[in-house]
Amino acid sequence: MLSDSIRILRQSKESESGKVGEALILRGFEIEARNMEERLQQITGRPHVPLDGNLVSQPEREVVQP
Repeated sequence: MLSDSIRILRQSKESESGKVGEALILRGFEIEARNMEERLQQITGRPHVPLDGNLVSQPEREVVQP
């Protein structure tokens, strides 16, 4: 998920000296991304997962043709 990718980037910035400001900014982005993912899950009823670099989810109702 997007928030997981941002978390990994933030952790890499925290380990670098002098990158504390960037790490704090990325932490804010991480919180907002997680909030967005939770809202999308509440709206669609399904968790969003990365697929080929895109966030996708199954439709709530699947259309079955006879």
